[in-house]
Amino acid sequence: MTPKLGAFQLCLLLLALPALPVACESEIRGDPSSHSDSDSDSDSDSDSDTDTDSGSNTDIDSETDSSSDSDSASDTGPEDTDTFNCDALPSAPLAVEELVGPIAYHDLAFDSDGFIVGASGGNSLFKANISSDAYVWVAGVSGVQGMDYLPDGDLVALTGSHGLARITPSGIITTLVPSMYGYGAQVTIGPDGMIYVGDNSNLYRVDPDTADMETLVSGISARGCDFSPDFSRMYIPTNNGSGSVYVADLDDDMSIVGSPMVFATIPGGGSWLDGLRVDACGNVYVPSFSLSNLSRISPEGDVSTFHSWSSNQYGHGLKWGSGIGGWDDMSIYFPQPYDDSTVERMEVGVHYRE
Repeated sequence: MTPKLGAFQLCLLLLALPALPVACESEIRGDPSSHSDSDSDSDSDSDSDTDTDSGSNTDIDSETDSSSDSDSASDTGPEDTDTFNCDALPSAPLAVEELVGPIAYHDLAFDSDGFIVGASGGNSLFKANISSDAYVWVAGVSGVQGMDYLPDGDLVALTGSHGLARITPSGIITTLVPSMYGYGAQVTIGPDGMIYVGDNSNLYRVDPDTADMETLVSGISARGCDFSPDFSRMYIPTNNGSGSVYVADLDDDMSIVGSPMVFATIPGGGSWLDGLRVDACGNVYVPSFSLSNLSRISPEGDVSTFHSWSSNQYGHGLKWGSGIGGWDDMSIYFPQPYDDSTVERMEVGVHYRE
């Protein structure tokens, strides 16, 4: 029997024939996000060693190492710039645009393959890349509120149909806490891999593997949480009608030290603080439903209005772009539940805390 030749062996065989011009392709890669990346790496290393020994030992070693790396990438979507100055951040968005394609009602998330995930007001979770319309990813999931990705690629979502649920990339749903819903606004995966979630009353920590749950904070109408860049603090948005954002100190085990205290109050009250995220400089971003605005709170607790929406817009949930597939990692993405469940990109000029 004549052995079959693979593509690589066939390419080598054809190259060996001088009269036949052949084009060889070493890698074929399709990417639905229309991302192209070219990388060139050069590294040179020289080492010289001189050793003389005549009763005394003299050893001279000189080593030089130079490395240069150039990476050019073109993405469909906003350009990613990797530099920012915490002392000179913009006081308002650098750009705001409504995206065509993605669907998100309450919160959204980005997976590791360059897709944005959101829910409609109905019974489905949707995915879209930056250059395509959304398609149904998982059907039969209703009332989706907050969501975030675990390190292993599973999505955790707070739903009306399945409670707090874990969803694999292939769409298999496992209920972790069936009774949890309560219009909580935010699910956050902590640096410890645990799930932090509010149910509009208490703040909980849930083990994604065992579904064991503990109450971290009670009695402040907690809507969720996020952490300072060094994970020494936890910030908690509320729905107590006063616009209060709480802060709690954390120990090395991510447990709360003492009791949460009011960190800042959104001017004008601001009930339904529908999410909270922290940038790499330690500033806290909080969208308010009742005020239709986005507040930014400094690490010292000073509050400013970063952006105001029109009457039919506000941010219900928020996530920084992943930087994968053209989703700008110096922009925040907001669901617009009362603007046809579209997604808005807001360029803020700074990365997420991670």
